[in-house]
Amino acid sequence: MNSAEAIATLKENFETSIIDEIEFHGELTIEVTKGHLKGILLSLKQMVPSGYTVLMDLTAVDYLKPTKRTKVVYLLHNPTNFERIRVTVFVEREEPLPSVTDIWAGAEWYEREIWDLFGVWFEGNPDMKRILMPDDWEGHPLRKDYALTEVPVQFKHGVKPKVPSEIIGVTKASKNIK
Repeated sequence: MNSAEAIATLKENFETSIIDEIEFHGELTIEVTKGHLKGILLSLKQMVPSGYTVLMDLTAVDYLKPTKRTKVVYLLHNPTNFERIRVTVFVEREEPLPSVTDIWAGAEWYEREIWDLFGVWFEGNPDMKRILMPDDWEGHPLRKDYALTEVPVQFKHGVKPKVPSEIIGVTKASKNIK
């Protein structure tokens, strides 16, 4: 089943749950409602004759406008025809999403990373704890309103990153700005 056919099937079964559909460079992206997210993802995986059985990636993008919210992005792959579908859902700050670890076991670490860095909690994830930041770290550093400081981030396992002023180069032009 190709991407266009898959989306058409979803529209028949979840007509009010698909908010938007965009095609860009041959890949389809659908924005869905939170209430039917898991059902839509499961339907895509179980489509006959071939479904989108591979969760290629699970990531997020934080927004401040028009409201503070996070877009969670599921990138699915069909190994039979090599097509991909991107499924997105918006969640408000501190609003949870259902875990998809019962659909794709490999989603566990993706969900933990999104929790750690963006603050999106996944209900039902069997090991929902920080994965990159120290356990006692406050906040979620990839939120757009997270303060950029000169305090170096303290990653686990002895990784020692630089402070922002050491990473961002200073040019002659920027030195002359008053």
